[in-house]
Amino acid sequence: MIGKILEFMKEAGDYLIKTRKEKGLYIDFKEKLPVGMVTEADINISFLFKDFVANNFSDLRYFIVDEESIANCNDNIFDKIERAEYVFVIDPLDGTLQYAQDIPIYGVSVGVFKNKKPYVGAIYIPKQNDLVYCNEDKETFWVKNAFMDSEHKIKLQKNYKTTSMLVVDLQQHFELDKTKNTKNYLFVDYLASVFSYVLISTGRVRAGMFKDWLWDVGGAWPIFNALGYKMYDFKNKKNLTKLSREDFTSKLKFKYAHIIGPKKEVDYLKNIIIKDRELK
Repeated sequence: MIGKILEFMKEAGDYLIKTRKEKGLYIDFKEKLPVGMVTEADINISFLFKDFVANNFSDLRYFIVDEESIANCNDNIFDKIERAEYVFVIDPLDGTLQYAQDIPIYGVSVGVFKNKKPYVGAIYIPKQNDLVYCNEDKETFWVKNAFMDSEHKIKLQKNYKTTSMLVVDLQQHFELDKTKNTKNYLFVDYLASVFSYVLISTGRVRAGMFKDWLWDVGGAWPIFNALGYKMYDFKNKKNLTKLSREDFTSKLKFKYAHIIGPKKEVDYLKNIIIKDRELK
């Protein structure tokens, strides 16, 4: 399965770069805010993925979770998730705002959940040819110069110790106690989830704090699971280990902010968080 998904990642990445370079952009807004921006590329990759899954996995009992189409689903989303053996989760273009401005930190994310548990996943930053994926055997790889003759594959280890001082604090969902030991850490916000997840999974960032939609983290969740990283719901004091309706809104956004990283880093962040600010 992961081999086929990697073929799709290359196709999607090539399409993004080609469209950005040759066609220019058709831009619309799902909301009257920059974060609600959507381009032709978002929509077309969504269509490509539906065809890809139908052509390669028609024998499976599956359901597709897709940022660009899920809002049009009138049925209860979790009823569909719970009836499917395989749930394919795609973000066709994470970082649409950056893509529109030609800032090279936009990405593609594809994850597969089997019986609601993380199974395989891939996250890809095409302009940087930076790819991370995990296979069916829970092996995780970082591929530099992905899909090029010069590509270099590194097998990521669970016990890898990072020297990074960076922590992603996406949209500042937590109130932090700055009187505690934070001076050796730099809290940053790249405003791009998939880019942040690539950095976290490869040790270039220590950990992160997020309140994402399922499609933002869908490709990274199996990778984090394979690496032994935690996704910790601070409000409910629990690790998130599977797709569960109690953890999501009806539109598949996490109800509460969560911490992602190796256990040591999650424990550190838990200690300096005062509260979940419960931002929408």
